[in-house]
Amino acid sequence: MTYLRYLVLLFCLPVLVASAADPDEVRARAEAAFAKDDFQGALDAYADLDGDQRKDPFVLYNMACAHAMLGEVDDGAERLLDALTWGFVDLFHMSRDPQLEPLHDDERYRTIIRGWNRILDARAEADRRILKAQFDKGYVHEVDEALRLNYASAFDHPTHIDARAQIDGVAEWVSRHQVFAPLEEQDDSREDPWVKVVLPTRSDFIRLVPAVHVGGFYDRDSKRLVSQDIGPSLRHEFFHVLHWRHMDRIGQRHPLWIQEGMAALFEDVEGVPGDWTFTPSWRTNIVKRIERTGRLHPWKSFFAMPDKRYMDLRPSANYAYSRAIFLFLEHRGLLVPWYRAYVGGFDEDPTGLSAMEQTFELPAREIQREFRQWVRDLPAVGEVGRPGAAGIGLKLGAGTGDGPVIAQIVAGTGRGGAPGSSERLRQRDVITAIDGQTVRTLDDIYRVLGEYDVGDEVVVTVRRIRKTMEIPVRLVEGDDESFP
Repeated sequence: MTYLRYLVLLFCLPVLVASAADPDEVRARAEAAFAKDDFQGALDAYADLDGDQRKDPFVLYNMACAHAMLGEVDDGAERLLDALTWGFVDLFHMSRDPQLEPLHDDERYRTIIRGWNRILDARAEADRRILKAQFDKGYVHEVDEALRLNYASAFDHPTHIDARAQIDGVAEWVSRHQVFAPLEEQDDSREDPWVKVVLPTRSDFIRLVPAVHVGGFYDRDSKRLVSQDIGPSLRHEFFHVLHWRHMDRIGQRHPLWIQEGMAALFEDVEGVPGDWTFTPSWRTNIVKRIERTGRLHPWKSFFAMPDKRYMDLRPSANYAYSRAIFLFLEHRGLLVPWYRAYVGGFDEDPTGLSAMEQTFELPAREIQREFRQWVRDLPAVGEVGRPGAAGIGLKLGAGTGDGPVIAQIVAGTGRGGAPGSSERLRQRDVITAIDGQTVRTLDDIYRVLGEYDVGDEVVVTVRRIRKTMEIPVRLVEGDDESFP
């Protein structure tokens, strides 16, 4: 079938620059033609693209499908080879696509299937060269063979090691709990495509992600993950990588409430990487506030919500609701049983509601009643901008991804320091932990500080240039400590 572009966030990086024709308008016409089985009409639409625009791997793949369905096997096989040349790597999709069945007896198609892993490795090597050209000065380039990742990182060495530990931790947790256990009919000899992981400078991140309030994204089409922090955003987006790999293998596309809810679990964690427990967060605070007003969606309607509506109508509330549902499942020890039931019954109910009833052995209405009580009992979590909460009495900035930075020293506030020591918190110190709990974002800071009272003493770990220091600090009554 025609290859539709999927994205895990609100936008997609452009693959090519528009010139003679508007590629989006052409794709819309071609997809409309495919929907009517007008395969010649789809090819006619693509003919309006100029030569460079037709190098889009997904356009070439769709052209291969159209030629195949018209019985033009030779042209179909050539366009499929062109798609691979220009970066198409979704071989699981290709291998089950009914519109390519007319090519299955062609030797070129058979060669692709036989050379599956070699093709993916060759693409990965090409991606490494491209990454090094795109992100050169100040970037470290590494390869993770086990997780099939190509890194381009602007962080210093210790911070880059921390970033890899976060990614390894997500992979270890998923593996330990066998979340994405293979189905019996899966062919494990076929490898997954490689993924590019870009941990950019702040200026590069702004260039790559032209949207506010976005900490990162994973573009499934280009197999590229970008994150500005090495904490919540990186863990969230890398879970998307693993989830999409599983969906591609089993030929399913799960709705966004599931994709985002499961990934959001990894935003707020406690413990060491790979052995995390998931915690309440500012997102569960949102759900608690909505529940108090009696405006929580019934599960039947929320689970069936179209993806576009999920992203367009109150997305922050929808993300929060999704995470709370999966935190509820995880706290009940039913996250993995639910996911397996869901995958097994996907064809009958892709919304996930039947899997809930099967897992709990209760009607959905009774499960949601239990969920509401669980939400009421959840503790509220410290949030940015809540006067009176315990704080360190300094103005903080978001930093560059490795931790909040002390942006301004406030006159009259204590800055810590052990008796007899001259060490104090200073402007431009990067806060990386509080009492051993890693903090990478302002949300992390306030979640952790929410566990303490004014007057408590904590040990603040900071990075000062290349030196790591631990400085005792007595907490004071804070206001909004974020710095614009």
